[in-house]
Amino acid sequence: MAPLAQALSTPVALVALPGFALLVLNGPRTSRALAATILCGMLSVWWLLGAGDLPDQVMRTAAVLAAATFALASRNVALSFTHRGLLALAVATVGLTVGFLVYGWSWAQLHWWVAFRTGAMLRLVLTATTVSSPGAVTVDLDRPTFDATLDQLVRASADLFPAALALQLLFGLALAVALAPRLAGGPVGRPLGRLADFRFSEHLGWALALAIGALLIPAFGPARPVAMNVLAVMVVLYGLRGLGVVLHGLRAAHAGPILYVLATAAVFFLLPGTVLLGVLDAGLNLRRRRPPASGV
Repeated sequence: MAPLAQALSTPVALVALPGFALLVLNGPRTSRALAATILCGMLSVWWLLGAGDLPDQVMRTAAVLAAATFALASRNVALSFTHRGLLALAVATVGLTVGFLVYGWSWAQLHWWVAFRTGAMLRLVLTATTVSSPGAVTVDLDRPTFDATLDQLVRASADLFPAALALQLLFGLALAVALAPRLAGGPVGRPLGRLADFRFSEHLGWALALAIGALLIPAFGPARPVAMNVLAVMVVLYGLRGLGVVLHGLRAAHAGPILYVLATAAVFFLLPGTVLLGVLDAGLNLRRRRPPASGV
């Protein structure tokens, strides 16, 4: 139960930690803000001091570095959430690289720990869900095929652990920015902004191009783990940008809420097209061509 409790507490901590940093730097001005700061601080300390293996230590180190960097960058109201978030990820990446060098950690060790824990968790869940009551109909699975599929899932989760961590950190930062003003009773840095306006520097397209090149050119074989994770993060970012283009168009057309829901659902089923739309927007600035109506 302890590993499960720790796993469930991680998403909360990834919001509480940057929320605590934002509230502290903003300065609690009301009793509600002070109570929220204390609560976020207690949750963060409890999570940081808990027992954990190498993946936990990597995640906690990255979370502390990202939260501190993001909070400090939030003092500059000219910086958008995207700029602050990517800066936080960059600092966390550099800090983790230094940590791996200082403490003698290796990618092979981290990969093994993630694969081991993911495999154990999946087998635990599958065992619990396949326990059937007397008389229940069970389906016999081809054991070799089942084991091969499970191994692929475990290997993929280990291969993409850095990308998953980066996206978790960004999601936690976004929730912290959205919740901090409500907890503080006033503005805390620059607001999150609308998803319809989500964009980032076109220079990030080089990261996407280099990642694809490293995966396609055999000479860059040793860089494949890094390229895979960079590509996964960039696909999500460009997908969100494509979704922003869709939402911007719906807003310009004064679409109703039902159409918003249907369009958002369709976007997730057409992910490659959404990513391509985000890439096109980065080069052509599609939202400038169809500006929203005045006052919207």
